[in-house]
Amino acid sequence: MLRARNDAGFSLVETLVALAVFAMAGVGLLQLQTYAAQSLARVETRALADMLAQNTLVDIAAARGPPPLGARQQEVSFAARDWRLAISVQATPDPVTRRVSVVVSPPSADAPAAAQAFAFVAAPESAP
Repeated sequence: MLRARNDAGFSLVETLVALAVFAMAGVGLLQLQTYAAQSLARVETRALADMLAQNTLVDIAAARGPPPLGARQQEVSFAARDWRLAISVQATPDPVTRRVSVVVSPPSADAPAAAQAFAFVAAPESAP
């Protein structure tokens, strides 16, 4: 009497092919997650740098007198990070108005600017 062959399971080759497909999918997902984390870090850096640039402009505009002409750099700490500010104040055709430019970058020397902002600041009028 002949017995029927039982083909109910997977062969070793089929199992290895399935594992290879899942491994490639896992590597792809891991690379996607790494890219997403790097993008989030870049967005966070740019957002914080932009906030710092805007805050610096507000501080300059809120000062009592007009900012002095010229350029200066300073190191500041903001949001638990160190930043380099490059502040440039230029004269305009109007003698009481000045153009203020703020460039924010990480403190390393070769780092590109993370944010830049500018504003026109006028000297406050003296009270009569």
